[in-house]
Amino acid sequence: MLAELAFPIPLRRTFYYLLPDELELAAAPGLRALAPLGKREAVGVILRVLPEKDADLSGFKELKSVIRLLDEEPLFPEDAVSIASWMSGRWGSPLGLCLGAFFAHSPKEPAVPPPPPDLRLASPAPEMPELAGLLSAFSAGNCRALLRLEPERRARIYPAVFKAALSAPGSQGLLLVPDISFVAPMEAALDEVFPGLVASWHARLTPRKRAETWAGAASGLWKAVVATRTGAFLPFRDLRLAAMDNEHEEVYRQEEAEPFYHAREVLLRRAAARGSSVLLASPCPSIEAWGAASSGELRRFDDVPPAGAPRPSAAVSVLDMTQYPGEMMARPLADSLRSTVLAGGQAILIAGRKGYASRLFCANCGWMPRCPDCGPGMTIAKDQAGAASLLCRRCGRREPKPQSCPSCGGKVFRDCGTGTQKAQEAVSRLLPSAKVSRFDGDVLRGSMKVMQGELDSFSRGEADVLVGTRIALRDLGAPRLKLIAFVDADADLSSADFRSSEKAFRAFYWAWRLLGRGGELFIQSREAGHYVFSRLNEMDYPSFADDELASRRDFLYPPFCHIVKARFASFDRGAVDAAASDLKRALSFLGRGGEVIGPVTPAGQEKRKFFSEYYLVKAVSEADAARCLAAAQALKPRPGVKYFIDADPQGGA
Repeated sequence: MLAELAFPIPLRRTFYYLLPDELELAAAPGLRALAPLGKREAVGVILRVLPEKDADLSGFKELKSVIRLLDEEPLFPEDAVSIASWMSGRWGSPLGLCLGAFFAHSPKEPAVPPPPPDLRLASPAPEMPELAGLLSAFSAGNCRALLRLEPERRARIYPAVFKAALSAPGSQGLLLVPDISFVAPMEAALDEVFPGLVASWHARLTPRKRAETWAGAASGLWKAVVATRTGAFLPFRDLRLAAMDNEHEEVYRQEEAEPFYHAREVLLRRAAARGSSVLLASPCPSIEAWGAASSGELRRFDDVPPAGAPRPSAAVSVLDMTQYPGEMMARPLADSLRSTVLAGGQAILIAGRKGYASRLFCANCGWMPRCPDCGPGMTIAKDQAGAASLLCRRCGRREPKPQSCPSCGGKVFRDCGTGTQKAQEAVSRLLPSAKVSRFDGDVLRGSMKVMQGELDSFSRGEADVLVGTRIALRDLGAPRLKLIAFVDADADLSSADFRSSEKAFRAFYWAWRLLGRGGELFIQSREAGHYVFSRLNEMDYPSFADDELASRRDFLYPPFCHIVKARFASFDRGAVDAAASDLKRALSFLGRGGEVIGPVTPAGQEKRKFFSEYYLVKAVSEADAARCLAAAQALKPRPGVKYFIDADPQGGA
């Protein structure tokens, strides 16, 4: 008999090994095995056990034997092999690396038994009649739900849900959080209802603590585990509830190194395999999750705080910049910013990007060109000869720069756009005596000391104004924060990312929450009629999400399709064109129900000495997307061309 093994190495192949007689009966898919690999011994996972006659041994000169098995039974009874195979097809990483995600964090030595739990009495789960339907659904079991959850309510609602879902003896729950800073408070909240039976899992644990958490999850000792992204691969004995806090966060997408995956999708897959309940929670859920709720795949619940609970009540003002031609800051914003700082308050100004940005608008009526194919505003691009044209950064459509405005016939056009440096200069001119700090990508890539200094200065109240990109929108604890302004919202709404509207609304919502009662939120835009702004006075995310979902359906974007992005780069223009032709031929099977859009030229390409362009492949079904991804990855490389193939890109274009 043979065993087919996959190893956690970046090779898209598996290996056959002879099974010694004494191991034949014990060998099974999902077990780890020690076997020779090259000149060393390595640990692989058995994919299947089969007779020698059923194996294709054409590429093997000789067959080596498995040395020994490392497990008596599979650690993952829901079949990690099938889930890893799905991950490999969905995101394109080698099967061995996908399987390695399940075993990569297992203890090197046999797991040590965790210490016995303390005997403190559990606190009763909080009474929340406003969420009786949600708690009843999880008490019944096998509930898959989407919850709009306000951030300050986490510590009350998660314990109640976990208590309802984990009433059966031996049942376990997992709570994924987007950042390590969330782990301790959530662990403390769950420990109130499961004293001594809650563990944590994150990158900063000591090896001993990691071994304890792993062993406790596998043995069933831990009632609940609070974990960051990799917790999606822990070996639970009886997982009954898988919950994800702030499920919209991009950090759940592993794209820094292989294996690539999205923790939300892995969690849903594992829960389905084990019949576990699922809770996805966020104040502004991802449109993918919203679509699943709209289609009935998830049950939607809204967390409605009890009557009398304080709510943010910041005033929201959308400033139509067509009424203030040529001005970087509209007069109402400039006046309010001056008054806020002079009164001792603090302000945050959010620019669309670092440096300077540029778009075209009519100086007479404010008309701005939009892409007729996919919706966003078109930007100005120049070729190597300096000729200007209009370019859609999302789908690659190009149009000649208009000679006259199609709206009013005007002949005068101006560029617009505000970066962080330009905004910082403007604030310094407006308030010469104010201390203005800047926090953007340039600061992040510079000195860590300088970066932390800028944030600490503002948090301590020493700086009056903080200018930055959206990364500056974090809970800084600024004591005197009274005003937040988005000085160039169009840069976000018209970016190449098809998720731009979703991200913009979420940023506006978070700014509104940071301000709280008595604050002022200003948003400057030349597209004041955009549907995002129509929902801001009441911060009505459900209405916005419904509109965004309809837009995604019209233009065929997720959740109504799956996307594969293929980018080519070379110093040889002809080589890039040839690689693109190879891609189109390889995808000729796509036909109806999918499309290939592009080529799209990345921003700033006209200033570079090499050529780069990308294509977005849209496939309606997951199976077609996996086939497209495999075809793109199988392209024969052309000399001098770099290939970048990405499935489900989270940064859009």
